[in-house]
Order: sequence, then structure tokens, then C-alpha cells
Amino acid sequence: MADAARPRRRHLAVPASRFLGRERELAAIAELFRRGERLVTVWGPAGMGKTRLALELASRWDEARPAEAVWLCELTACRDLRAVCGAVARAIGAQVAAGRREATLVERIGRALATEGPALFVLDNLEHVLEQAAPALDAWVRAAPEVRFLATSRERTRLPGEIGCELGPLELPAEGSAERSAAVALFLDRAAAHRGGAPAGDEPLADVAALVRRLEGIPLAIELAAAREGVLGVRGLLARLGSRLDLLAGAARGREARQATMRSAIEWSWDLLDDRERRALACCSVFRGPFTLAAAGAVLAEPDAAAVDRIEALRDKSLLRAAPPGSDGATRFALYEAVRELAAEKLAERGERGAAAERHAAFYLAAGEAAAADFERRGALDALNRIAGDLEELLAVAEGALAAAATPRAGDGAAVEDAVAAAAPRAAAERALRALSAIEPVLSTRGPFGAQLELLDRALAAAEALAADPGVAARALAARGRARRLRGQAEAALDDLERARAQAAALGEAALLSGILADLGVLHHGRREMERARDHYEQALALHRALGDRRAEGRALGNLGALHHDERREAEAAAYYERAIAIAAEIGDGRQEGIFSTNAGLLEQERGAPALARRRYERAAAILGEVGDLRLLAITLGNLGALHHEEGRLADARACHGRAVALLREVGDRRSEAIALCRLGAALASVGEVGEARRALEPAERLLAQLGDEPDVELARVASGFVDLALAQAARRAGQGDEAAAHVVAARRRIARAREGAPSSASRSDDVRLLLRILERSLAALGGLAEARAGAERELLLTEGARFVRPPGSGWHDLRERHAARRLLLALAEQQRCAPGRGLSLAALQEAGWPGERILPEAAANRIYVAMNQLRKLGMKPWLRRDAEGYSLDPALPVHYVAVEPGTRGGGDARGGTGEGEGEGGGRGGGKRR
Repeated sequence: MADAARPRRRHLAVPASRFLGRERELAAIAELFRRGERLVTVWGPAGMGKTRLALELASRWDEARPAEAVWLCELTACRDLRAVCGAVARAIGAQVAAGRREATLVERIGRALATEGPALFVLDNLEHVLEQAAPALDAWVRAAPEVRFLATSRERTRLPGEIGCELGPLELPAEGSAERSAAVALFLDRAAAHRGGAPAGDEPLADVAALVRRLEGIPLAIELAAAREGVLGVRGLLARLGSRLDLLAGAARGREARQATMRSAIEWSWDLLDDRERRALACCSVFRGPFTLAAAGAVLAEPDAAAVDRIEALRDKSLLRAAPPGSDGATRFALYEAVRELAAEKLAERGERGAAAERHAAFYLAAGEAAAADFERRGALDALNRIAGDLEELLAVAEGALAAAATPRAGDGAAVEDAVAAAAPRAAAERALRALSAIEPVLSTRGPFGAQLELLDRALAAAEALAADPGVAARALAARGRARRLRGQAEAALDDLERARAQAAALGEAALLSGILADLGVLHHGRREMERARDHYEQALALHRALGDRRAEGRALGNLGALHHDERREAEAAAYYERAIAIAAEIGDGRQEGIFSTNAGLLEQERGAPALARRRYERAAAILGEVGDLRLLAITLGNLGALHHEEGRLADARACHGRAVALLREVGDRRSEAIALCRLGAALASVGEVGEARRALEPAERLLAQLGDEPDVELARVASGFVDLALAQAARRAGQGDEAAAHVVAARRRIARAREGAPSSASRSDDVRLLLRILERSLAALGGLAEARAGAERELLLTEGARFVRPPGSGWHDLRERHAARRLLLALAEQQRCAPGRGLSLAALQEAGWPGERILPEAAANRIYVAMNQLRKLGMKPWLRRDAEGYSLDPALPVHYVAVEPGTRGGGDARGGTGEGEGEGGGRGGGKRR
């Protein structure tokens, strides 16, 4: 049968262009057929390349199975079942008499197919005759068990046994990347073909990547754009994408009319909808991004069941795509931009744009304000996620309201169609303020911090001109004040918050006033105006307690803890932190628990309890990661990185800083990013990467100088002291004593400057104090700071990896050749850090000193005794303890790591060397947060 089928086989047309991408989809469909599936439908929206994919699969199938028939039947011109049967009969070479009943035609084609043996039958462009043709296709599948059917359609057949293969966009390059993804390769190939094979111009590949991302990876859109690249250039195409339906028109010859332009491709799908589906698609054009079923129901103004039916129908017809769930976990749908553009035109033609926009705004404003109030009350992650999921739509509401406030009103001769524009300007301005206040919890916790500032400026200006509701304006003023503070605009932030406070007090809105007082306290605290900060915190605390607002009470207590912390009143600070943490845990506010756990960890670190500090930081990082507050997570990771640096764990420090600085850059906290770069620069210099350190420190110093906060500026100078130290060490190794001494002097001057004045930068900033501690110890190790060296007489100092050790009251000793003693000392130091006073067993010491070796217990005990004796002779005897648990270091012994190796022999055989350290670079913002 197969041989007889070959003469009747329809030869496949050879496409004029190369096939690019889609290898994964081709392999998946071929595998479906190999395992015995009979009907596969490649479905998806207009322009995705369904026909091209089917042709490529058929061609490859033909080459791999020359004994099997491969047929292609194009159904574009068919309008009813009789026409479909005629096209199918011609494709397979079957003889069916004209004029017979349709049922007879279907049956005869089924018998003809059954006689052909193994074959692949491609039915292209099925969607417009799907209702009539689907029963016939079902009959043919059942009648011809050796034939595999591949259909292309913008809608699934939903027949029994059908396997749907949804075709989405081509692979896109990552944001900001210029990689040669499938979409980029397609554009370059088609553009070269239109240039007659001439190579691409000198426009950057990054521009091509940006273009195909804007075209959403839709192959037809990419090919149509490539046809105009020779005239407009890539950047010209990018500039004109606001009207993509017009841009991607009239650019290609030789295509069917339905694929000649993006407009005609989408119009083809529009024409296949019934009126209710057309209205639903048109209304969905008001959504800026992905939307939920609940939002669609509100915009369509239909009962829930009907709205679900409309959305499901549009999804099945490939006019809506499934979007990733939002941070709230809800299922979402979205439109491709070209579909949205045409749907928006249709909505305007129907005269329903204003009403749909009004329903859209009312839904998102109500949902956003409810979620914001819930977050303010509970600090709950689910409330924050609800706002985040609707962020783009709330921004659209704000922008639409601002446009409405500036639109000429009815009565001046202008036709006002949009319902929002027809509203009073004052109401529109108030709506913009409400929307921007609703999104503030997300932007203030996850960034970017500057995203709402320009909109707030415009909305507040309009509200002031139009005498908007003072309560709405006060909330927006407070939101702008907080955003300005996070952007480092302290004076402007103070002005906003003071105006908001006056309005809230005049209105008697105690809840609003209490929050503004707390914000003012934070602002004055950041400016080191301690008494004013204390006064505002205490006023806020009294109001919070009167209102019974436990969350706000916990925040005020924690802020008072931070104030005492900065005033070096450590016991009081610890007590306030504990009360704040307890309240946050009690009410389930992970964000505030993370904030004040981080602050408490910083206090423990300063008090010389690194193990407790580490536990605080790790707990805070876990909580804040779960909450999704990227800014606070970055700050916590930075403090953990600083602890790693202080303990000499430079690889871990750099990993923490690397992640933190990326997060801070993402959210737009400029001050914290600059502080992060300072810490990064210090860590890089500590491992001898002076060039990289300078590249981190220079922009940080410029930015902190612009922000004008003196302790922060001093922080950058102290961080540069680590570069001085690294240069001094390199000069000493090279035998350049004078140059080494000059760098040491420079580092000492930085230290002295940070400690000058009353109050000094060191006394006013925990960030400065931390880097000073590390710098002073490292300088003492190099022999360059007598004061630090005197303090170090009471400490055990180690370089990284314990290559050199300096016990209290002793000089430096070289352990580079004493491997077992060095490893045992490291294990004991780590045990003291994690569990002070708790001994390490002989088995644990054996594994630490001789990892992987199989040693008899008696021999292992003897080796440990010998290594411990070596440590005793180096001056560790008073500090080594042995009890029933094993060996340990005296828990009262301070253990510190230094970033440089000693430059003097001083009591031992120390020799110069380079610091060790591996890991990725990064950075983090400052210490305490309020």
C-alpha cells in the first residue's frame, strides 16, 4: 500500500527561507508520533509560525521515511465542509464524485486514507472551518489507524485523543543581554536576505536584542520588521514600535493576505469571533499587563460564569495567552502587544473605551487600597504580594487619572468620550494620589524607589491646584517624603513630612499622624539629630499605644532601640530590640522581625559575640527572603558579609556582598548601594585585588559626597584605607620599604580622621566603626599602628587559613609548614565562634587535622597530642582547654582575623606573604535600619 501511495503523494513546497529555532518543539512533536499518538494540533496566536513548523516537520519526516506518504492540505480558501473534503481529496489524490452528500464525502475520504498505510497528513489553517471540519477529522482519524494527523490552528480541535502543542514566541535574549537567541538569529537572517545577503550594518547586537524583545519574539512580527531594517535601521524600528500594526504593514511580498501584515493576521482571528467574544477582547485591551479572572469579570461587567466563558474562549482561540502567576499566586492572562493595539482600536470604535477604563480603575483602586491597609495593619506578605501583582495596573490607573486631570472638560467644545476624562479634574487628581499611595508599600520595600516620584510630583501639583481632599493629599505627601528619603533627598523629604504632619493634625487623623511622626523620627535619626528623633519616636509610640496598633508600637520600640544603639547605650538598645522582635513575632510581622533581628545582630557583633550575631543575621535573612523585601534582605546580607570579613572569611564575605549589591542596585537604594560598594572595595583590597577595589570605591565615594552625609563620606575614606594597606603589603614584599611606610602612614591618617571630633564619624556610624575595627587590626598585623597593636596584645590574631598566628602577649608565628597544628587551630577557632566553651571530640579533631586519613584511635590521639603541644609552645598554653568533651579554646579569648600577613618576625619566624581568598565580588548598604 505504501508503494502505491507514492505516486499520489503531494510533493511539499520548499520554503524560500531558512528554518531557524523551534528544535525543541520539532523533537517533541516527532516523539509524540513515535510513541503512537494519532492527532497533534499545533495551536497558537497569529504570526507564531505554525505553518512553517508543520512544513519543516513534514519535510524532515519525508526525508526520514521515504516509503511513507506525506501530504499537505492547505485549508485557507475553504469556507465549508464540502470545500474541506474537496481540498483533502485533492491532497491525497483520492477520487470522490462531486455532488454527493457531505457525510458520504467524509466516509469515502476515510476509506481512501485507510488504504494508504503509514502516512503523515498535515492539515494547515484549520481554525476558520473548525466547527464544520472537526467531526470529519475525528472520523478520518478513526478510519485510518496508520495515518498520523498534524493540524495547525489558532484554536484546539478538542477532539478525543488530540494532543495540543501550543506554539509560543521564539526564544528571546535575557533583558540587557545581546546573546544570539533564536529570535535574534531570525531577524539577522531575514534582514540579510532583504539586503541581498549583505552583512549587517554597524548597529549593536544589543539593539537587535532589544527590538526582538519589544516584538515579543513573534516570528511574523520579526520577519516583517526585518523587511524594513534596510530603510529604517534597527534603532529606527525601535523608535516606531508605538504603532506596531502600522509599522509592520506592507513590508512583505509573496505572503497570503492573512499573513502579509500583523494587522491582517490579527484581523483574521478577530473575524472568527462572535460579538460577545469581540467585546470581551476589546475590553481586555484596557489591561496594561497580566490580569486575573476577577479583574476581567469586573472590566467586562458580566456575571462570573459568563466572564469565565469569554476568557476561556479567547484563550482557546489564542487571542489571550497564559501569563506566569503573580506574586500573589493567582492565575493570570495577557495579550500580546500587537493584539492589544488592534483590540484597543476596536474598543474605541465600539464607543466603550471610557466605560471599560472606569471599571478597570474602580476595580484596581479598591483592591490596592484594601491590600495597602491590610499591609499597614499586619505587615503581611500576602497583602504585599497582592499589591505587587497589580502594580502595573495601579500605575496605569494613576497615569490615566493624571491625563484625565489635564484633559479639557466637556462644555468647551471638545468631545469627551472617556468616562475618566469626563470626571471632575479634582476627582481625577485624587484618584491618581490614591493609586500612588496604594502602591507605595511595594515600591518602598522592593523598589525601584524612584518609580513613583515623578508621578507623585505631578499628582500633588494637580491636587494642590485643584484643592483636592487634604486627607488624600497628606497620605501622598507622606509617601513622597518616604520615597525622597530613600533616594537621599533629605531636605525635600523633611518638607513633605512636615507638611503631611500639619495636615494630618489639622484633620484629627491620629493613625495617619502617628505614622508620619515615626517617619520624621527616622529622618532626623538618619541626620544624627538624636533629640529630635527621640521626641518624634516617643510621640509616635504614645499614639500607637492609644490606638492599639501593635505593629506600629513594635516599630517605634525598635527605632528607639536603634537610637540607644547609636548613643552607645548597649543594654538599653538590646532591651528595646528584644521587645520589638517579640511584638513582631507575636503578630506575625516578618518584615519588622527581620529589621530588628538584623539590628540586634549588629549590636552583638559590636559587643564581641560573633556567634550570636551570625544567628541573628541568618534568621533575619531567612525571614526577609520569605517576605520578599529585597532592600532589607540586601542590608542583612551585607551585615553578614561584614561579619565574615571581620572573621577573615573573605570568600564568604564577597559572596554575601555580591548578592547584596545586586539587590540594592535593582531596588534603587542609592545610599545603601554606595555603602555596599565601600564594603566591597574593602573586601577586594583585603585579598589584594587593588584595581577591582578602586573600581568599587571611586563611584561610591562620588555618590556619598553628593548625598552630603559626613559619616558616610568618612566611610568611603576608611574603606580606601584597605587599598593603602594592600599597597603597603605589596611594597614590603617587593623590598620597597619607603613606599610601604608611606602607604601605612596614609592608612593611619584615615583612621585618625575618622576618630576626630566630638562627635566623631566613628561614634556616629556603626558602618564606620566596623570597617575601622578590621582596618586597625590588619594594620597592627602589618606593624603599622602602635595603638591597635597594644589593644591586640589581649587577642588571638589569625591570618586567613591560620597561615600565621599571634597568641596574646606573643609575636607572630608561621604555621604554613605545620599543617596539622594549623588545621586544629582553625577547627578550635571555628568551634569557639559557633559554640563557645564547648569542646571538640578527638574524632572531630582527627578529621580536622588529617582529613580523609584512616588512623587507628591510639595513633590519632598521639598525633593530636603532638600538634597541641606545638600550639602550646607557640604561646597558646594558657588558652587551650581540655575536658570530658575534648579540646576547646578559652571562651573568654577574643579571636580575630586580619586581612594582611605580618610584616615583622616579632617572637617567631614570620615571613611576608600574600593574603588568600576566593569568591565573587559584591557589596551592601549600611548597618541599622528603621
